[in-house]
Amino acid sequence: MSVYGVAHWYVAWRLLKPFALRGPSLWLAWGLFGLLFLSFPLIHFLFSHKNGTAISAVSFISSVWSGMLIYFLLVTVAAEFLRMIFWRVALDDRTVTFVITGIVAAITIYGLIEARCVGVTELRVRMPNLPRELEGMRIAQISDVHMGRIVRGARLEQIVTKVNDLQPDLVLITGDLVDAEALHMEEMVHPLRRLKGQYGVYAVTGNHEFYAGIGQAEAFLQQAGVTLLRNRWVTINNGLQLIGHDDPVAFRMTGERPPPINEIMRGIDRSKPVILMLHTPATTLDQLQSLGINLQLSGHTHKGQLWPFNYLVKLIFKTPYGLFTNANATIYVSRGTSTWGPPMRVAAPPEITLITLTP
Repeated sequence: MSVYGVAHWYVAWRLLKPFALRGPSLWLAWGLFGLLFLSFPLIHFLFSHKNGTAISAVSFISSVWSGMLIYFLLVTVAAEFLRMIFWRVALDDRTVTFVITGIVAAITIYGLIEARCVGVTELRVRMPNLPRELEGMRIAQISDVHMGRIVRGARLEQIVTKVNDLQPDLVLITGDLVDAEALHMEEMVHPLRRLKGQYGVYAVTGNHEFYAGIGQAEAFLQQAGVTLLRNRWVTINNGLQLIGHDDPVAFRMTGERPPPINEIMRGIDRSKPVILMLHTPATTLDQLQSLGINLQLSGHTHKGQLWPFNYLVKLIFKTPYGLFTNANATIYVSRGTSTWGPPMRVAAPPEITLITLTP
């Protein structure tokens, strides 16, 4: 909170300084920034499990502002740096402030639009041990939908319709289907029940399922007709073996550490193709190859969601986003299908992944 507070103070000071406000105008301006500062902790901590039109509206404004704050900081620092380099160019502070505000407004509008434009990423993944009857099998992956206060039923309807239009054989949800608050779940059941795959719809836990309460998340998924794989595996169409492994945050939230993947795989026929669903991309291609896993599907990273956080994601994860492959194993880390926090995406467009299996 201290960093968050300092960021607000700096942005407010930098934006208000050129106008030399005095008296009530100054207090009103600082009061507005104070409300913006308080809105995020109030909504996400004090009213985290409360519904209502007013709370939803404040939550949306607060979430958008949190994204704008990031870009106000970045653009302001960049502007000050450029002014030091081009110190001979005379620009008054008011002009610079208007330019900064215009750039941030443009980025915000772009980010709000990009977040709603869910694309389809098509991949062909080779599996050397793929049975003939599974050749050409189409798997739709969605991830990180974060249904709750911001992402509601209408948005989910759009995602479900787009997935169904692809006519997949199998639908896999790689975690964080619900947001931490797990609000408005009653709006989500019907759209999810429309999600169709010839061989079913399967999900794995993400960190937010545990933040929301794993029991509540499990009950919701069951009601929605989604099969949740928690540290177990199933066989699809008598050939494809699908594993679901709990997110590592399970230990911190419940005190129960998920079993090692090799223990979950007991009884698996390693001569047949194996797919692992693991929300956080915490494995490597070498590990998958040693376990006999052909394909891992993950999410979690959102590709940073807002540029330039994609570079931070690259520093944290060995497989941060996109496709990684070697001779016998493949990892695909989804950019996510929706948003978390700011309802914006910048240089990290949301996606539904359509994977075609080939021998």
